[in-house]
Amino acid sequence: MRKTILFLTFAIISTLSFGQNLDDLDSYTVDEFYKKVELDYGTLDEDGNEIEYIYVKTEVDKGDYKINLTDGDGDLYEVKDTNLFIKFNGYFGYAGYSKECIMKVEYYKSTVYKLE
Repeated sequence: MRKTILFLTFAIISTLSFGQNLDDLDSYTVDEFYKKVELDYGTLDEDGNEIEYIYVKTEVDKGDYKINLTDGDGDLYEVKDTNLFIKFNGYFGYAGYSKECIMKVEYYKSTVYKLE
């Protein structure tokens, strides 16, 4: 019984701390998720230029994630401390070194909400 009460208390506190109303935040629709793949030394592109890595489309498990975004190559944004990159449908703006966000991944749609 005591474990059940302790678990319920923890669940309620977790919900209250993460239960921010997302409708009040700036939201951005994700176009695609990518992962960065390092290539072998000496790999060339179609023009014969050496390349070190490529970005490959990937899937992300459904759920809510607290993330930090940083600017990546081109139109990509890097999820800090991961190998995951995001391309948005519209303009996300400057993320700089770190922009705290919530990422909501659903079956047909993914959205990133800026917390700052």
